[in-house]
Amino acid sequence: MKKPFYAEDFIAGHIFDLGKKSITKDEIITFAKKYDPFPFHMDDEAASKTVFGSIISSGWQTALIWLGMMHEKFLTYETIMGSPGHEALIWKNPVRPGDVLSGTLEILESKISKSRPEIGFVKYKTELINQDSKQVFFTESTLIIKSRLGA
Repeated sequence: MKKPFYAEDFIAGHIFDLGKKSITKDEIITFAKKYDPFPFHMDDEAASKTVFGSIISSGWQTALIWLGMMHEKFLTYETIMGSPGHEALIWKNPVRPGDVLSGTLEILESKISKSRPEIGFVKYKTELINQDSKQVFFTESTLIIKSRLGA
């Protein structure tokens, strides 16, 4: 079990390693069939005729891969209370079968709520890069996290 992080534990400039994740063609196609059935996510021939040139992951799948990495390496159910939303959500390059994605998260700001001191707001930016050091996903967001007072 991961050690829970409270709002006070997050310091601006701290960087978390989210690890690595390999992406398979079967994962891309299975996700696309259920959630984002564009041909360029599922069919080699159709994908070859697009600007992408081959099958690519849905951007939403890429975002969920990142979220899974966050849960595995960073988020703790004891303290995380959700998010008010994302300020930025960017897919700079497509994710392709065989890509190996690496993730990092940098803390931008952490503050305790003045009106509700049992919670804090932690602003961060995070990215996924592929094996060629190309950024495939970026987001800037805020987490609502219990403070030690709220524990």
